Amino acid sequence: MVLMRFGVAMVTWSSMKFLPSPLHSQPVPHGLAAWGVDFTWLSDPELCAWFVPFCGVSLLLYIVGVWPVLTLIAPLLAIVGQGVLSNSQGAIHHTSQVIAVALLAGWLAGVWSVVARRSNKPLPGAFNPQQLGLDWMRQILIAGYVVSALMKLIDSGGDWLGNTPYFGLQIEKSTGMAFHANLEPPENAAWLAQYFIDHPLMAKITIGFGLPLELFAFLALLNRRMALFFGLALYAFHTIITEVMHLGFAYNRMLLLFLFINPVWWLVEFARAILRRFSRPRKFDADAAGVP
Repeated sequence: MVLMRFGVAMVTWSSMKFLPSPLHSQPVPHGLAAWGVDFTWLSDPELCAWFVPFCGVSLLLYIVGVWPVLTLIAPLLAIVGQGVLSNSQGAIHHTSQVIAVALLAGWLAGVWSVVARRSNKPLPGAFNPQQLGLDWMRQILIAGYVVSALMKLIDSGGDWLGNTPYFGLQIEKSTGMAFHANLEPPENAAWLAQYFIDHPLMAKITIGFGLPLELFAFLALLNRRMALFFGLALYAFHTIITEVMHLGFAYNRMLLLFLFINPVWWLVEFARAILRRFSRPRKFDADAAGVP
């Protein structure tokens, strides 16, 4: 659990490199800004000079298990504030959304643990407070994938698979945006976009797998093997999308790595299996030993 919390903290801290924010206003209020919440204070260098280190200390305390109900408040405020500021400029994106919802789930789990303790109620699943926080983070991360799949089906009128050949147009659009924004060359994306349009069956096979993968992602919560399978599959899915469309899903992949794939646990479990095998006493074979 310490390593999993370390992963969450590392993802959160990596997103704070953008503070102080270069954005000093909220011209097109979005999200909490539309409700009148002002996050322009995150662009103040003097304020961020102490706020960012304070968030760092809070994350360190969170890693060692100190009251998430307190230690996650400042990092959650920073991530949400950055997202609101960025999305209040006239265009929206969901780059840091996955971090915000994960921290929110962890904080809410901390709140519920306090409430349950004071009311003498058991925590769901017989978890302790630390386990509950990570479990809720895993649930909300997976819920995002399921909602994404449902919206694909709803917005396409159930014909999302039939529309997959037009994914080539999205490749052209995304690579064009990447070129004009960061001068990233489209490389071989042009032929791939044309290939999907010319070969609709291949588009349905290669792209269509993403829909059931997201739709049934909740199965990753069943056990460690399912978590590993869906974690690796979703990680590969994001990597492919990043390479083809120049869309970054770094935060998604990092959270999948720490909360679902969890390679350290599998390495330790493999080492334990090897030790158990070699430490197991061998049976004495009398015939082989030539004993009458």
